Amino acid sequence: MVHFMQCGRSNQFQAYNYGSPEKNQLYYNQTTPPLYSIRSMKVPTALFWAGEDWLADPVDATYVFDNIQNLVYEKYVPNYNHFDFVWAITANKIIYQDLINVMQKYHPV
Repeated sequence: MVHFMQCGRSNQFQAYNYGSPEKNQLYYNQTTPPLYSIRSMKVPTALFWAGEDWLADPVDATYVFDNIQNLVYEKYVPNYNHFDFVWAITANKIIYQDLINVMQKYHPV
């Protein structure tokens, strides 16, 4: 949760900030947390996004869509918010089977 809040406050997609330049230097060999580059991520990626999401707004979603390299699946749920993907009563019908299908297709067991 702390890392999630750090990303929101800094408006950066970055590694965990250990709170001091010295600790960051110890863990990352630099004084600030390294930034994650969505553009350099090559793994098959599925995006599930929501119209009522107040944590990942349309600007965030647009940034991801514009920079992701290997988008294999996308699903927009207009009446969901950020937490509905896990906690909504309808998530088992609207989300879970699609998620399982994508996982089985790209990482079969």
